[in-house]
Amino acid sequence: MFSSILVATDGSGPASNALKISIELASKFSASLTVVHVLTHDHPSEEIERMIETEHLDQRHNPTVPVLTADGSRIAELSSRRDMLRSGDREARVITVIGEQILKRAEQDARAAGVEDVTIRLLNDEYANGILAAANACHADIIVMGRRGLSRLQGFVTGSVSHKVSQRASCSVLTVK
Repeated sequence: MFSSILVATDGSGPASNALKISIELASKFSASLTVVHVLTHDHPSEEIERMIETEHLDQRHNPTVPVLTADGSRIAELSSRRDMLRSGDREARVITVIGEQILKRAEQDARAAGVEDVTIRLLNDEYANGILAAANACHADIIVMGRRGLSRLQGFVTGSVSHKVSQRASCSVLTVK
């Protein structure tokens, strides 16, 4: 029934539930699983600064997951990522590290559950557009995502990401609470 599944995750509770369901579907149907995380840029700086200090993330950052545009082309090779690190943009560094960790954990969970074909993609795009373009690029039969994510304000201002994705996707969309 499904040969290619895309799951969007931001590390929130609903996204974790979506990941679990997508892993179950990929296992059941022997489908490929693409896990996408779109870098967020709407968290308050104070939260990011606290996380940097608490986790010492600015000293530990070692980029291992390429940052991509939604269509899969790399926007940040290691040289430009190193430039970003030198530029002093601590918030961008932490956001990238968090995204990498979310994706690595999701990949480990999928592989531990027996999913053999797992791809992780770290995107720098507007949320809905990035998810939709990634789904098109991997020819997803279904997009699985949480109904609500980490962003509190964006849903009220521009409409929820899950709503935009479900309205514009060319494949089925499963939203999870």
